[in-house]
Amino acid sequence: MTTTRTDPYPALLLGGGVLALLAAFVIRTQAFFAHPDVLAWAFTFDLTISLPLLWWFFAVRTGRASAVTLVPLFVIAVGVAARIIPAAQHSFVDQLRYIAAPLDLVTIALVVRRVARIRKVDGGGDPIARIERACAEIFGDGRVARIVAFEISILYLAFAGWRKRAPDGFTVHQRSGWGTVVGVFIFLIGVESVGAHLVVQMWSVKAAWIVTTLDLYGVFWLLGDFQALRLRPTRIEGDSLILNYGLRWRAEIPLSAIAAIEPVRGEADWKRKGVLKMAMLDEPRLLIRFATPQTMHGIAGITRAFDAIAILADDDAGFADALRAATPASCPAATS
Repeated sequence: MTTTRTDPYPALLLGGGVLALLAAFVIRTQAFFAHPDVLAWAFTFDLTISLPLLWWFFAVRTGRASAVTLVPLFVIAVGVAARIIPAAQHSFVDQLRYIAAPLDLVTIALVVRRVARIRKVDGGGDPIARIERACAEIFGDGRVARIVAFEISILYLAFAGWRKRAPDGFTVHQRSGWGTVVGVFIFLIGVESVGAHLVVQMWSVKAAWIVTTLDLYGVFWLLGDFQALRLRPTRIEGDSLILNYGLRWRAEIPLSAIAAIEPVRGEADWKRKGVLKMAMLDEPRLLIRFATPQTMHGIAGITRAFDAIAILADDDAGFADALRAATPASCPAATS
């Protein structure tokens, strides 16, 4: 009998969030300053050891989640503890980091092996879809898998595919010169990182390298995001609009769900709840309304329902023409 793996016990994750907020509150009180070492150790233990143990007892042991989900859960918990606990009481957190760092590599290695196996069986296809499938098979079809898949996808795109030609479709990043913007951001991060490292290491060498590592991750994120925008355009396939806004938002929307295709007449058309803006720097020009709200998938497994998309495509006229041509004739609200 096969057990379906879904998000087990959301209340447990809610409890982790409550514990983190409680810790963040307590460390600002006089009680913490009276016993900083003891309370810092206690909160670190609860976040990084107790929560994973509870996860194992209620989720892994009962078969509702894979044992390997403990790896990203522990790594995330150590990261949260490092952000909450004051630097002066980081001795326990620093010790746990020596465990968390190699576990990050273990997680990536597990996913890479599973991706290679999927590629061998299925052949070609979308590498991001293979990463997501591998994470779902390893960690279960839940939020943990989606977070891990997003992080690995960003790293993959930051390093891979720079010689690949962008596939056919409609992008949103070229007319705004987003490549130049990314280059400027990376240059500024590099300059800031050097200065911050030199200043912070006067107090703590470890803290200086942590700051530098975070800056480096920011560079990887920018590169991966740019590659996602370039290599994953929005396209029309059969009876569906395959919507891709890099890795930020995506959805497969039936063309029959499109109620209207019309130009944006003012900010009131798109500056409202329920409208997804797909424009990098300038204002959108095309508004796509849906007959019913459509579910879209965002960063790290976030899902939201939108009733319209406001988009500024690099070829906005071509995109509007292609979409109108593909929209079923039975959709009387589609207008120019």
